[in-house]
Amino acid sequence: MRVNEVFYSIQGEGVNQGLPTVFVRLQGCNLHPGCTYCDTDYARENGGTEYTTDGVVAKIVSLSPSSKTRVCITGGEPLLQVEGLEELVATLNKFNYYLEVFTNGSLPKPFWWTRVHSWAVDIKTPSSGVKSTCGMEWLDSRVTDQIKLTVGTKEDLDFASAVIRACATKSPQIVVSPITGVLVDKSTKVTEEYWTQEWLQEVVEFCLEKRVRFSLQWHKIVWGNRKGV
Repeated sequence: MRVNEVFYSIQGEGVNQGLPTVFVRLQGCNLHPGCTYCDTDYARENGGTEYTTDGVVAKIVSLSPSSKTRVCITGGEPLLQVEGLEELVATLNKFNYYLEVFTNGSLPKPFWWTRVHSWAVDIKTPSSGVKSTCGMEWLDSRVTDQIKLTVGTKEDLDFASAVIRACATKSPQIVVSPITGVLVDKSTKVTEEYWTQEWLQEVVEFCLEKRVRFSLQWHKIVWGNRKGV
């Protein structure tokens, strides 16, 4: 499988934020032209290094040898390499790792999806610049899974509200995360700052009203927007 990077850090977002985690970032993304707030352009197209499953596991063990290690597989879009991902998940299950996979939800659930402890499905909001193609099957998940909505505008909050209503009879946890940094219109190259106290307060008020989890991207706040964190 094509791997962009493997590193040890805290989980910066979602329901497991703050927990020590080994990250495996797979290469390649199927959303074009890419999200306006994408912070991993380097993992979108060609690149990365070819790894065997054993090679990835060896790297994980070298970074965190404990069998209680949390492993987050992300991208790009991990399900683009579904066969390699299945093999990696099966192998890590044998070592009793806690597995979390981040996906954009545009690709079908694999038949082995329950072998992953927590799927984090990043449903794209209007300001992302890419049409949301999340399959409805991803909304019908388990309490350990999460639906993540990154919001940068009032329109995004309206969209998030509709998704929350659609999940009302489902089980996944809902996570709403404000865009931190800048939102970039890739067609006009116009950037707009969203890291403001007023916007954070508006998103928190939304989360309080909807009774859903508020999440910041702590890795970006601590280290900035760079690789390996």
